[in-house]
Amino acid sequence: MATHLMSSYLFLLCPPYSGSTLLWKLLSTSTNVASLPSEGQFLPELKDIMRDSPWKAETALPWPEIKKVWETYWDQSKPVLLEKSPPNMIRTRDIQQHFQPVRFVVMVRNPYAQAEGLMRHNNWTATRAANFSMMCLRVQLANARELDDALVMTYESLVEDPAQACTRLAGFLPELSDIDPTASFEIHSIDGTLNRPITNLNDKKIAALGTADLATMNGIFSQHRATIEAWRYDLMVDQATQG
Repeated sequence: MATHLMSSYLFLLCPPYSGSTLLWKLLSTSTNVASLPSEGQFLPELKDIMRDSPWKAETALPWPEIKKVWETYWDQSKPVLLEKSPPNMIRTRDIQQHFQPVRFVVMVRNPYAQAEGLMRHNNWTATRAANFSMMCLRVQLANARELDDALVMTYESLVEDPAQACTRLAGFLPELSDIDPTASFEIHSIDGTLNRPITNLNDKKIAALGTADLATMNGIFSQHRATIEAWRYDLMVDQATQG
């Protein structure tokens, strides 16, 4: 019997610029985890396929072919096979169909901080970034409510108490009991590429937003108050009013 049939697939469902690389590298500190060399969508054999309209849920992907490619990169002697491409979050039904047994970690980030990353890295407008952030929160809320084998967390819970986050991850999947919350990681961030321990960058990212961009975001986020509050985030327009 092939070794990989004894492994569990672990999909990290996390929007872009929401801490997925940090969590991916943290999970990869476990000796039980086999990671792909990068996001699975960017592997040379798959980039043309998976990056063609990656955020259109109706786009049909050849999952058996994708799985075969990923399995050539994973160390299938490891009990946990990890993948983190952000668009996976809109394709969980297909993933459940083609990867068994499978578990998910569902993570989101403060939408203002995520939108800042979308604007800075992609040269997006505040409107486009805010709308995309809201799409991500809606999709992830559905994933959190509908996926059976899923651990739900936030970027903030990870960076504010890494040790507790690791305890939760190990409780969810015992093979992760040796992940190291004190490790340092090389991450692309608002400060450039630095090697450092797990650090909360939200305040710095939000402070980088201009007044006009914040006003635009507040206008959009205010229309989706229930979704934002479901994740226990605050609207900055409310904070300004209270202040």
